[in-house]
Amino acid sequence: MRQRPSGDGAVLLRLNESDAPPTGRRQRERRASHGTAATRQSPWSKASTVRARNRLRGIAALTCLLAVGGCASAEFYMQAVVGQTSLLLARRDASAMIDDPATDPALANKLRLVAALRRYAEDELALPVGGRYQAYVEVADYPVWYVVAAPEFAVEAVRRCYPVIGCALYRGYFRRSGAQREAARLALQHDVHIGAAAAYSTLGWFDDPVFSSFIRYDGAALADLLFHELAHAVVYVRGDSAFNEAFASFVGNAGAMRWLGAGNGDVEAYRRRLDAERAYTRYLAHWRRQLESLYRLPIGADAMRVFKAELFTAMRRCYEANRQRLGAGRYDDAFAQPFNNARLALAAAYADFTPAFAALFRKVGDDWPAFYQAVEELAHQPEDARRAALERLAAADAGSPHAPSHAPMECSANVQSRTLQLRLR
Repeated sequence: MRQRPSGDGAVLLRLNESDAPPTGRRQRERRASHGTAATRQSPWSKASTVRARNRLRGIAALTCLLAVGGCASAEFYMQAVVGQTSLLLARRDASAMIDDPATDPALANKLRLVAALRRYAEDELALPVGGRYQAYVEVADYPVWYVVAAPEFAVEAVRRCYPVIGCALYRGYFRRSGAQREAARLALQHDVHIGAAAAYSTLGWFDDPVFSSFIRYDGAALADLLFHELAHAVVYVRGDSAFNEAFASFVGNAGAMRWLGAGNGDVEAYRRRLDAERAYTRYLAHWRRQLESLYRLPIGADAMRVFKAELFTAMRRCYEANRQRLGAGRYDDAFAQPFNNARLALAAAYADFTPAFAALFRKVGDDWPAFYQAVEELAHQPEDARRAALERLAAADAGSPHAPSHAPMECSANVQSRTLQLRLR
């Protein structure tokens, strides 16, 4: 999922291991044996249509089985079937739109850019493109909304579990009203965050389309998003959102940087954008650690709520004092909305291990196939061993000359933490 993310469509559409589409090395081998994307069948070919119909039947059957688990489960999976089906039926052939003189010229140009990015992803980044992003779907605003929940006194998301693919940090809905109902239910006992998703990956079950929600992005952002979503079809670890999203985020960032460096845009402007994004994620991580320290204190719930509110207030004030260094207003909209544990937990999934994958990429000599192989090897390790390996890689990256440097903020969360400790004595 991309927080500029995609949604939970992947969670909804993986049904069983034996019928799962090949990923990783097997998918790259299949790509090599079938030639480039330009020589493959249209996503509206008879075979593709039959596969899609069979998969939808499988989803419908799963929905009926899950109904015995209660009305909430049945409602959730049914909206997934209806939502995904409606998007499949709304697809339009992007190539035909490009050739159609009635198509808005700006949209046609962006669709041409998507086609160029698809070729670059396959030829230069060794990503499994297949029939993805050859169709266009107009949506009212966003295709998916996601709901993240965290306990009142913990900065870890409540894991939402699904058949086959395991647990994720969020639950996705094709209608905003569905996400709002779920958020209202969870908010009785949790911190809750609702986000809109511009794109999402079905992990190879369907040929993901270009959505109107992201087609207007500038070239760098569009490249980043497409490469991110395509990366989910390379390696996907069951139940490990932090691994999956950090890996895809690195591929999106590094792939976009390489594409821009090939004469397709302003590399330095994009580098500044990434530097601001990294400074922002480090900032959020710093305050997340302060909250974690607070939640470990042996105090009552009422006092904890007061101190929690004070920390979030301090976090906002510190942002305002360091606004220029944190994107020069790029994140004003983010801070216009209240922060809570759920928002911080989601940010951690996308950012915490991205430096580890950057270190691994350098370790294999900036070679994409070797990098994917190394990531697959990590993916097959037990979760504890995998996390320990990522932490070692991240620590090595922090000490490398490639790691971005950053000076202390003008205000410090540590000052607030010390104030809390003094008040507790």
